[in-house]
Amino acid sequence: MSADDAALGHHPAPHRGRAGAMEMTFGLLGGPAAWFAQLCAGFALSSWPCFPGDQHMLSPTAGFAWTGAAVGFVSLTAFAVAVAAMFVSRGLLRRTRDEYPGDPAHLLEAGTGRTRFLALWGTIAGGGFAVATAFTAIAFFILPRCAG
Repeated sequence: MSADDAALGHHPAPHRGRAGAMEMTFGLLGGPAAWFAQLCAGFALSSWPCFPGDQHMLSPTAGFAWTGAAVGFVSLTAFAVAVAAMFVSRGLLRRTRDEYPGDPAHLLEAGTGRTRFLALWGTIAGGGFAVATAFTAIAFFILPRCAG
């Protein structure tokens, strides 16, 4: 126990046993990782058939029509992962809701309720990155692949 914990008189995250490390990590980082994977894979699959060498093609190279469907699959999977991360974090938030009673301003000042704090931010990040993933998918399908 550190000096800060002794000064508090209790552990700053008393319900840490209700949340597994992998569950908390997925809930917090699943949405951003899914969006990043969608952005990188979608860009590669959308642009490479138009620029196979140093020449710009006006339409995708023959034999690479499947990349459009692959972008859709990657986007749908990324959206599902971001939504799953949001729901995992929401479940953690429900389990740790009563982690420490008191006014939120006091809890922030004391630094208590860390598990609940991470679950809350995982919920926000999962939902926010699900929206970002949906907008990125829309952009991949609305914008022409090789024109420009």
